[in-house]
Amino acid sequence: MNTPARLLSLIALTLLTCTPCRGFVAVTWLNDPIVLQSPFIPVYEMIDINSDSISDFIFAADVSAIGVRAENANQYLVWPNPPPMIGGNPEPLLNGFEIGSDSGEGDLEWFGINTDYSTLIRCLSGSGGPTCAGRFAGQHAYMGIEFDIEGSLHYGWIDLMVASDGPYAEIYGWGYETDPGVSILAGAGVVPEPSTTMLFIGGMLTIGCTLRRAKARRG
Repeated sequence: MNTPARLLSLIALTLLTCTPCRGFVAVTWLNDPIVLQSPFIPVYEMIDINSDSISDFIFAADVSAIGVRAENANQYLVWPNPPPMIGGNPEPLLNGFEIGSDSGEGDLEWFGINTDYSTLIRCLSGSGGPTCAGRFAGQHAYMGIEFDIEGSLHYGWIDLMVASDGPYAEIYGWGYETDPGVSILAGAGVVPEPSTTMLFIGGMLTIGCTLRRAKARRG
């Protein structure tokens, strides 16, 4: 079978098997990373995960620390502080870690407070140079997030790097599962630049699913 015929067969098979059409991982990659650093006054960066013009998380940087806070009732995965303290610092997650409602039932906890910032890294100056601490210090990893879209909880990740020797961090992008309540793997959606063929197949898949839904509603 030649390539065009094989491609058409694949499209036809995809259209026949696309019911039900479930959500997908929406990924935002930044052309230039968001830099979190401030040698003088504090700076703030608001992150809108699903591009609905609502701030979901705010990152802050000052001369000694980098932190993050959740807006509204949103949360992030933390390594909990020992009792009786509440909250904790955001936990760096490896690629493939499952982020969902059950993620806060083991060693980690879901936590979010919109009045203060949780520490990614904090540095104290000394005679031998700065001494820095924080679970994200020296890590390029994912931060697990839970956030609200029109009353439904969605799960996602933020890809960031935090320095080990000073209050400096970079945010490279983020992704989330468009189906509410569905878990996502850290880094899911991180794929090579799609080929023209795969873009075409993806477009046909979307069109096919839409047509099948419309037909089902008419029926």
